[in-house]
Amino acid sequence: MAAQQIERHKLGRQGEQIVAQIVHGKTTRHTAPFDVVDFNSKRAYEVKSMSALSKDLKIHISDKSYERKVQFAKQYGLKMVLIAVVVYNENRVDVYSSQLKQSIRIGQMKQIK
Repeated sequence: MAAQQIERHKLGRQGEQIVAQIVHGKTTRHTAPFDVVDFNSKRAYEVKSMSALSKDLKIHISDKSYERKVQFAKQYGLKMVLIAVVVYNENRVDVYSSQLKQSIRIGQMKQIK
């Protein structure tokens, strides 16, 4: 079980690095409300990374986490953006974007890479 958690954390951090490069933002510490923030463009990015082999390609953000993100974005005047990084293999990664929502399917998002 611990090995699976390490792999998920590693996948998540890799997704955050990919997004930071695309949007020219900075990754945040692990406990921050958002994963990548760009104060110049006034955007905060929540990054969700997943394998294309996942049973269900959808994202859900808990009520408590969502509220924390809303409060942070209001405090700093940031637009909230949801980014999904879908990993097919080491040579193919698709990136999707949407306005931050609590629940969304990848198919409802706009592909940006």
